[in-house]
Amino acid sequence: MNLWHKHAATLALLACFLVSSCLDVREEIWIHADASGAARITVSAPAVAASIHGGEDGVKKLIADFMAETPEFTSHVIKTRTEQGRLHIDVSATFSNAMDLAGVASGPTIEKLPATGVELMGKAEVNLRGLDIDFKRIAEFSKVLPGAGFIPKSQLDGRSVTTIIHLPNAATSHNATNTKNKGRTLVWKTALAIALSKPTVNAFTMPLPIPWLLIGFVTLLLAILIAVLCRYLIRRRRARIV
Repeated sequence: MNLWHKHAATLALLACFLVSSCLDVREEIWIHADASGAARITVSAPAVAASIHGGEDGVKKLIADFMAETPEFTSHVIKTRTEQGRLHIDVSATFSNAMDLAGVASGPTIEKLPATGVELMGKAEVNLRGLDIDFKRIAEFSKVLPGAGFIPKSQLDGRSVTTIIHLPNAATSHNATNTKNKGRTLVWKTALAIALSKPTVNAFTMPLPIPWLLIGFVTLLLAILIAVLCRYLIRRRRARIV
């Protein structure tokens, strides 16, 4: 994006603050035991903010190009609509390995998105520590909304940023604002005014989803096979001695 486009985008966003409410962001992610999963992200923003990118159709194309050229996503569906001066974006996607998603924000296809889209994704880190997985993501919404400091408080009231992550195992530690499903569902809900004043952080630690029952069954089966084999070898050896 060249300098003119950056200034034009900023002016468009500042203008929208004077005539309409700000954005709402909601993302929900499901992670399965085999690390595959799905994600759904919905964004509601003033339609005028999308004018620099060609309006609703232009924004939809930007997202479609990004999803199509990002191999970490195995499928996707993009829905957009403009209603009462607001652009509603609904993106659903599936992935085969959640561990790979952490690198999407630094991958080559990220350039398909405008700077605001990149900041919405944030920067994520996933680390393996023994039999635990540590996850941390930081997003700076003040960069998503240039000139956020000039937004009237009335435009922020009732607006929020919500992240929901469904895990295969209960998290052993986290900074979520709420939990469900015995700790397997983590919910972060942050008022937009707070999200604009400081970076939002989503973090948790989860035990690796090891199928202990299956491992126990396989171990027992191997033990039985070894016992049978040993018994067979002992009988064969005795037969040779006789």
